[in-house]
Amino acid sequence: MVRARPEVGPDANPQVAWADRPKLTFRPAPVIISGSVRRITMVEGIATPVQPAARSARQRLAGLRLRFRDPVLEKAYREDRFHHNLGNVRFAYLMGIGLWVGWGLLLRPYMLAIHDQQLDARLRFGVFIPLLIAGYVFSFTRWFGRVWEWTSFGIAVATLAIWVVYASQIFTLPAEYGYVGVILITAFAYTLLRLRFFLVVLTALAAAAMYLPYAFTAAYITPVSETLATLYIVSFGVLGCLSAYWMERFTRDLFLRQRDLDQERTRSDGLLLNILPQAVVDQLKTSSGERIAQRFDDVSVVFVDAVGSTEQAARTTPEEFADALDGLFRWLDELADRHGLEKIKTIGDAYMAVAGAPVQMDDHANAAVGMALEINAGRDSVRWPSGDPIRVRAGVATGPVVAGVIGERKFAYDVWGDTVNLASRLQEAAEPGQVLIAPRTADLVDRYGCGPARSVDIKGKGPTQVRALVNAPSPAAAREAAAELDPS
Repeated sequence: MVRARPEVGPDANPQVAWADRPKLTFRPAPVIISGSVRRITMVEGIATPVQPAARSARQRLAGLRLRFRDPVLEKAYREDRFHHNLGNVRFAYLMGIGLWVGWGLLLRPYMLAIHDQQLDARLRFGVFIPLLIAGYVFSFTRWFGRVWEWTSFGIAVATLAIWVVYASQIFTLPAEYGYVGVILITAFAYTLLRLRFFLVVLTALAAAAMYLPYAFTAAYITPVSETLATLYIVSFGVLGCLSAYWMERFTRDLFLRQRDLDQERTRSDGLLLNILPQAVVDQLKTSSGERIAQRFDDVSVVFVDAVGSTEQAARTTPEEFADALDGLFRWLDELADRHGLEKIKTIGDAYMAVAGAPVQMDDHANAAVGMALEINAGRDSVRWPSGDPIRVRAGVATGPVVAGVIGERKFAYDVWGDTVNLASRLQEAAEPGQVLIAPRTADLVDRYGCGPARSVDIKGKGPTQVRALVNAPSPAAAREAAAELDPS
């Protein structure tokens, strides 16, 4: 489980690491999980770094160029745009091939001269269609993602140039045939190819610059056809540029909104992961309204208690005492993560964790005992404000439990059952620096040594056979054992 907290090395003083923490601002953060039993609407008092207010799309874009001022943001947008448009571009190439073939078959009977039919066949099937086939094949290469827009733009401009030459040599079709083709090619660029705004502008300018000089110099094109060609090409060019501008502006704004939404979702998930285990968060997101509760047949529960905290609290300031406890619990969080345990809660100066829930673990007993022993072995690394080492005692019990999410405000994931009660009582019965384990735990542990069984009067249970862990490994050995339990 990954927690939102600073890393503390095995030999580092957690209180020193805590002193270097980033400044945090406490504020309510609304969190809503769809499908939970009740509508969870508040996570109070969660410390989160203050984030700058998101800027609007207008502030992030650089004028008519429609580029994000932030290069990283612009690169992310280009990659996102490519992944969303790759299918459209391939479809456009295939559609273009189909249109060239279809229009050629439809118009061939109206080409009355053999010269026109031969020229049409050579250019249509020898140039126009191969250009699109080449673009389609190129779209499956790894280089296409870097130059896909310029490739499509190049194909469109090359097609326009060849089309003007082609139209000037076809004499048995009306003059309108030429500028209608120019309009269709231009519209193809901003509808199916979905080129960016500035490339659509370049395509429209190229279309006008190539066809209109020819239209005004060709002797067989009448003045009315020249006027119509100018009106249609310019009008469609302007409309196409406006359409491309607003479409790109919309997609960029949508990209920013989606990006901000993803960041808020990540932040919300981070807040939830400070309260609930990852597996439970995933369950809450996908649940259809049922309560989150499970029975686990075999888990190991660890209770750890800081001995003498009441006396230490009386000898120091509240801030220093809270800082010392915070350093201790952060260190315990790190150990729980290292050994694969799930932190459940802190109760005063006591810490509770479980191995085998909410994600089942085969070797839960060894993991729980390994954590308890490493806590005991490294207890001198954390100290009270007075300078005294924090002495701990621990209890470990193994057996069935029930776990689930309870509460509506300040909700929590908790575990219940006789196993939990026994682990707590074992911790209370242990001497400072001692780890007591239940018989069931002792039967499962094969990595660590146990002392002889002895009878201890456990509150609520009477005389109970328990065993104390002995031959505690060094912190390095305990970490190696934890790595064997959880190689990840």
